[in-house]
Amino acid sequence: MKIYTSAQMKRIEADANEKGYAYLDMMNRAGIACAVETEKAFLTLNEKVTVICGKGKNGGDGFVAAEYLNAKGYDVKVVLACGKPVADDAITMFDRMNGITVIDRQTEKEESEKAISRADVIIDSVFGFGFKGEPDSVTAELFAAVNASKAKKVAIDLPSGAECDTGKVNGECIKADLTLAISCRKPAHVLKPSVSYCGKVKTVDIGLDADAVQEEFFVISKKNKPALATRNPLSHKGDYGKLLNICGSKKYPGAAYFAASGAVRIGTGLVTCAFPDSAYSAIASKLNEPIMMPLPCCEDGFLARGSLDALLPAAEKSDCVLFGCGIGQTLGTASVAEELLKQTKCPVVIDADGINLISANINMLETVRDRAIITPHPGEMARLLRLSIEQVESNRILLTKAIAKQFGITVVLKGANTVVSDGEHTYVNRTGNAGMARGGCGDLLAGMIAGLVAQGYDLMQASVMGVYIHGAAGDLAAARFSQAGMTPTDMIKLLPSLLSDYE
Repeated sequence: MKIYTSAQMKRIEADANEKGYAYLDMMNRAGIACAVETEKAFLTLNEKVTVICGKGKNGGDGFVAAEYLNAKGYDVKVVLACGKPVADDAITMFDRMNGITVIDRQTEKEESEKAISRADVIIDSVFGFGFKGEPDSVTAELFAAVNASKAKKVAIDLPSGAECDTGKVNGECIKADLTLAISCRKPAHVLKPSVSYCGKVKTVDIGLDADAVQEEFFVISKKNKPALATRNPLSHKGDYGKLLNICGSKKYPGAAYFAASGAVRIGTGLVTCAFPDSAYSAIASKLNEPIMMPLPCCEDGFLARGSLDALLPAAEKSDCVLFGCGIGQTLGTASVAEELLKQTKCPVVIDADGINLISANINMLETVRDRAIITPHPGEMARLLRLSIEQVESNRILLTKAIAKQFGITVVLKGANTVVSDGEHTYVNRTGNAGMARGGCGDLLAGMIAGLVAQGYDLMQASVMGVYIHGAAGDLAAARFSQAGMTPTDMIKLLPSLLSDYE
């Protein structure tokens, strides 16, 4: 499923306009299309419709919808949420309305409340894809009244109050039963929390051509879920990759376990676990399949620089190196990180403390151009880019794409709706749930992605597949054990049966 940002939509509309498709005609077709879909979904004869309109172009769509439904014989009223329209095309459509009661919320509050409470269907056309921030107190009060109504609610393009590109909802937002995405879906239709305000999302075609946009944003969903390659019956373990898993420490042995288990369960042929020798008993006792490589460590139980004597030759023999889960941030691990990135030639997946170590000098990523995946959570991304977590969360899609493009790497920004980008193609994941917000889940994901890379999948393919299947395992675990009670260990146990759906 392809999605478009607000900037892309503006480009698409401008391109259509330059080719002779007038903005006024776009508005007319959008309004009529939304009215038709509303009628199909919720309306029967003699029902009452209230259309809540803003003063911009989205309000113009609402005026068209109101005129169309009024002509079809429905009892239609229009409520002006922010006064009379100011956008030229919206003014034209407002003036075209004939025989429809118009109520100005700002001067006729009581009448507007009646129009909302009496309605069988409410159409929301207050804010469009250009909205940012939060509604003012008067508009927020209106939205609260709409949400309190028992009427079915239809949002034109986006639920008013939701930000198009970030999915943020600040304050009151219309909670729709049906959102009619004009021309295509936008980030807010798939990102959290805005997706929870959309209800069912349906795309309405108004004849726009997307050729003006070259960048591609997609949603990973059940309709295009990834498929694992068919295994050759005459194959052996060497055919499914060799992964060097440099993860864990005396303090964080679980990170090595989860990462290695993810790689093994996703089908990697041979996994070697490299970790500080002080963590041997904690790690080796939980893992049967991987090869153990205990290495020199410092007094605190983290890898020492001397471990490079064994790590570098091992990396040369590997198809992929996973580095960072639970390794800590010390002088020793910093040296290991720097030399590994400089001297390895195979693909590298960098997670957790590996990313934190690189954040001291982000240009280290130049040494792994075209062969690295980084898998930060928002806090790690914030440290890497010298931004606040809020800034990262407000620009998840664009930041992920920008960093991927700048350094020629694949970026997996974890969180609600994990974003994956290689700088050219960007995906937003829809699997997963809040039960996965616990220690170990990120390590498991890193191991799964690295295992897929070791098996020969390209970096973007491995990232998209790993993210989707990881989220699906989380959803299965939540269904079996509850979001509160599920653990990453449950996800590992469920992976084998789940993977049969992807073979």
